[in-house]
Amino acid sequence: MSLNHAILGLLTYQPMSGYTLKTRYFDRSIAHFWPADQAQIYRVLNVLQADGLVTAETVASDTRPNRREFSITDAGRAALTGWLAENQTPPVVKDPFLVQLYFGRLLSREQMLRVLHTRRAEHEKLRDYFDALEIPQPDSAEMRRQALFGALTLDFARRRERMTLEWLDACIEVVSTLPTDQSI
Repeated sequence: MSLNHAILGLLTYQPMSGYTLKTRYFDRSIAHFWPADQAQIYRVLNVLQADGLVTAETVASDTRPNRREFSITDAGRAALTGWLAENQTPPVVKDPFLVQLYFGRLLSREQMLRVLHTRRAEHEKLRDYFDALEIPQPDSAEMRRQALFGALTLDFARRRERMTLEWLDACIEVVSTLPTDQSI
């Protein structure tokens, strides 16, 4: 399960609370390819702790409530690196938009074009968002290496959005050639 491994990977940076994991990573960079809510993160942290892959320490605070900070164990690091070295099969994609497109014959040309143009606008926003993202250049050699791999995932997102826009333009072109009076 990738959420477990994402959390283990993040804990290789430093010990963190579930809240820090959520706000620093799952609300930002990782959200683009593996989103998780606060409850999921804490459930996984509890399972990882029960399995001996992380430890938890209560950190006292004078100004805030005490927090539990999680650290990856040697067993957790071994489980993570073992999983990272495995082959991952391509995921099964469930995309409601592709179902809409597949049954597009049931819509008028104008309705389908509206659906396509709306989808295109959403992907334009995503393309612009990913194009504006920059990977900070950290000081340590380990984090520079992390930045390199972060840049590769960002490159994937940028290329995916450009390809999707190109494909949507082709769809719009095809649907635009259909007669206006054909729908069920």
